[in-house]
Amino acid sequence: MTPFYFVVATVPLALYWLALAWLHSRPQPFAVDGRRDFIALALALFGVFFIGPGAVAPPLSAMAVWRANVWVLCGLLYFCVVVLAASLQRPRIVVYNATCEELRATLSRVALSLDDEARWAGASLNLPNLGVQLYVDGAALGRVATLVGLDASRAQQGWLRLEKELRVELARTEAPRRRCWLAFAALGWGALIAAGVVFFERQEAVADAFSFYLSV
Repeated sequence: MTPFYFVVATVPLALYWLALAWLHSRPQPFAVDGRRDFIALALALFGVFFIGPGAVAPPLSAMAVWRANVWVLCGLLYFCVVVLAASLQRPRIVVYNATCEELRATLSRVALSLDDEARWAGASLNLPNLGVQLYVDGAALGRVATLVGLDASRAQQGWLRLEKELRVELARTEAPRRRCWLAFAALGWGALIAAGVVFFERQEAVADAFSFYLSV
């Protein structure tokens, strides 16, 4: 891997890991829409995916017409594909710095405040008046819980109300501090430092590669 590719692939991932470290170090859990979470992960991996087409180069016909702007078009195409993939997913709410067990009690209070007929069935929760059916899923590693929609109707307004009220309730919830955020912080700062070392030691190679992509 060339120094330029290493820097391009590492920096977005490092920033993503630092964001995860901040989320896990908060004293309260943090909820985010699943589509936004997916887009954030896809943007973090943008540099990794760039290495493939960046090394092979886009079609010569496109390079002849658009010159350096072809990379802008590739980036826009990648972003559009990511947004499309996110829009096709089931509705989700990702809660950082919380386990399934910790989230379940908070979710029960929110559900009853929004719908008197809310009922649990195992790990699934049904809010009929809100048009929302979901189940709680936990990540294999880390303190991350996800509310995944079961309903095919995609009751958007119901999900927006649930996410809003859940955020308000989570802001009142104290989460025990765990040291897992240190691992994300170490990964993030380690990757940034490595990218900085490579950049300053191989400035000419990185600058030449950057100039090449601007002049194709």
